[in-house]
Amino acid sequence: MNQINLLCFNNWMKIKTLILASILFSSTTLKAESFMAIMGGGGEPQGNSTIFDSTMKTLGKNLKGTDWQYQISFNGGHADTEQLMSSEYPTPVAPVSNFTPENYKKMIEEYKARILLGDIKSGDQLMIIMNTHGAAKVGNKKTHSVAASGGAATDLNNLSGTKLVSMDDLEELVKLTNEKGIRLGLVDLSCHSGNTMALKKDAPNTCIITATGPNHYGYAGDSAFSGQLMKNLKKGTTLEMAFLNARADTRDAAYPMISTDEGEEITAEVYASITPYLYYYDPKADKLTDYMLKNSSDCITCVRDQQFTALFSQIDRLQAAARGTKKGYNGEELKKLLLDYKRQQDEILRTANSIGALAVNKKEVFSAPIMLNGKKVRDWSVDFTWEQMLNLEPDKTLANLAKYRADKKRSALEIAQDDAIFQVWTQIKKKQQEIITNFPNLKTAKEDGKKLVQQIGNNRDTAEKIALQEKKFYDELYRQKQSMNVDDPCRKIVF
Repeated sequence: MNQINLLCFNNWMKIKTLILASILFSSTTLKAESFMAIMGGGGEPQGNSTIFDSTMKTLGKNLKGTDWQYQISFNGGHADTEQLMSSEYPTPVAPVSNFTPENYKKMIEEYKARILLGDIKSGDQLMIIMNTHGAAKVGNKKTHSVAASGGAATDLNNLSGTKLVSMDDLEELVKLTNEKGIRLGLVDLSCHSGNTMALKKDAPNTCIITATGPNHYGYAGDSAFSGQLMKNLKKGTTLEMAFLNARADTRDAAYPMISTDEGEEITAEVYASITPYLYYYDPKADKLTDYMLKNSSDCITCVRDQQFTALFSQIDRLQAAARGTKKGYNGEELKKLLLDYKRQQDEILRTANSIGALAVNKKEVFSAPIMLNGKKVRDWSVDFTWEQMLNLEPDKTLANLAKYRADKKRSALEIAQDDAIFQVWTQIKKKQQEIITNFPNLKTAKEDGKKLVQQIGNNRDTAEKIALQEKKFYDELYRQKQSMNVDDPCRKIVF
């Protein structure tokens, strides 16, 4: 071998060595890692177990043999559940803690610190699984609150009776993972969990999956979406695929959501309009009665009809955009079920109107000017629903006001204000007498209306049939719309 060839050969060997060293370095020191925070199990009554146990057992089994580094804050005070956490999750990175408000915030801060220190780095994946009871959104919250340990939830809408933590507390962690190039999977399996979708804004590296929509209950157990998702979270499966398989196999009246472009598009088209037809009467978890009594004035009934017509148009439009092999069968079947349930609801609304059950929500505004030296200072106003007015005592209020007005030590402005209030309560007394005269059965009308809703029959079965057909329709549309966008985090996060 001549000197030139030898030099070339030596240079090639150096380059080859550098390439191999680079590959070895990348595979050892820069290998992407998987981290998981598992939380929930709150809001349950005293006893040995919780309604979340079976789904948690499934997740534990699927984690075995994987590389996930998991940490758990779950339950608190249920012996069988605590034993399950010990037996099915044998290798947590830290001791299992009770899901208290303090431990919830502590875990969030710990993950933020690990990211800032570089322990969790760009290219890694972090999953947060929240499996507990969830409240409806209230006030200025961006998302909603969920149940921590310490007390049983007595109302499934507001979770009164238990301690609460807010999903809003995850917002900074969501932003931090996106800033640092960490793929984040956020799974909220609670009731009203669709509200957590609000955290997706400005978070392109985040995949959010929820067990239901913002206005609906979620369900627990192996056959519910939470159980089906845990079943489908298997090694090598993307979050998107686990979601689609779980949603297709769910039979309850929930509306599971995913933050992919396809999922958000279908939800935007359908969810708001289909919402009332996934409601049903249940003495413990009733959303139908409240909806019927609040949305049944002549004006709102008109809007309801318009929304229903728009829903049919949306189904037709979605079918036309992604016609399935069944030539629109799923969409047509969904429309038939929706039409049947709407007719049932409409009949109840007509009957309820005839007995005055819906008049209780009618609102009256009473107002009178505050006049000082012949000039108007401002109006004094108050409003009440008819139901509230039936419980007022205007005679007593007017008698007390008369005493105040007789007090000559009061300022001119105070006297003027009392005069306006006196006028308003005089109006209230007149209107109250008018209501009692024209609607003598109004005090019992609301309860009568609730009984009417119960008489629809087995509307849970009807709602669940609609939900099942909606899931078939959704699955058909989603899979046809499904893009090849491999950068979507729901396709990049692999269990």
